[in-house]
Amino acid sequence: MKGRSTARGNGLRTWIALLLGIILLAGASAGRAAPPAAKPVRALMVLVGGNPHDVEINPPLLDKALKAAGIQVTKLAPPAGQPTSGAHLSKLADLKPGAYDVAVFYTVGQALNPQQEAALQAFVESGGGIVAIHGASASFTNSDRWFRMLGGRFSGHAPGTFTLPITIADPAHPIMKGIKEFAILDEEYCHRFPEGVERHVLARFKQRPVTTTEKNGNNDAVWTVDSGKGRVVYSALGHGEEAWKNPVWQKLIVQSILWAAGKPREVKVPQ
Repeated sequence: MKGRSTARGNGLRTWIALLLGIILLAGASAGRAAPPAAKPVRALMVLVGGNPHDVEINPPLLDKALKAAGIQVTKLAPPAGQPTSGAHLSKLADLKPGAYDVAVFYTVGQALNPQQEAALQAFVESGGGIVAIHGASASFTNSDRWFRMLGGRFSGHAPGTFTLPITIADPAHPIMKGIKEFAILDEEYCHRFPEGVERHVLARFKQRPVTTTEKNGNNDAVWTVDSGKGRVVYSALGHGEEAWKNPVWQKLIVQSILWAAGKPREVKVPQ
């Protein structure tokens, strides 16, 4: 009888110890801080331009995809009803390195003064990213710094929009992950390129319209440029509403922003 009592006592103590261990473990787990949430990518979206580069209608078409990817957008935009006003661009002179991860430009025309140029260059060379969309290469044509930063300047296009086939030049690049040859209703921008600036081409027009103004046989449509510690992406695609609605184009731009921010990954664009 004594042996059985001893065995029962030992078993009870074992179960009590096990139960206490479980309780202590649960308490420790409950008290442990949850892992910090991933910081959003901070993007400054710089906008200026009227129809058909409509900065009031087109950018909101991308909002859902940006939000789904964890990109937090601040818009530097003209007053409502004054899409071609560039007065707000004066704030670019106050852009500080680290204030945003990426600056996204959907602009056309305008000019940069030396203070704005210096701020943009310091922002990029210190590690900030730039994603320049379509008319951005027809912007700030007074600025050689902008020309060299983007790696190209608009030089003309066939009048009108066309269903343009786009072929992928570097499918292994993080920006192009999950993107295959596609078609987009867009303008077919032509460019001239600054000497001594190395561009990494990601996508090209598979063919241009017969009325193209391109004389040198260059079909480059999307490329990147390294600038100091920063990364620049230029997309000739993104003329008007039909292009901004294109889910492949949206994926391209969102992945460009993430890459330029130094956080490259493939995304799924919400429908």
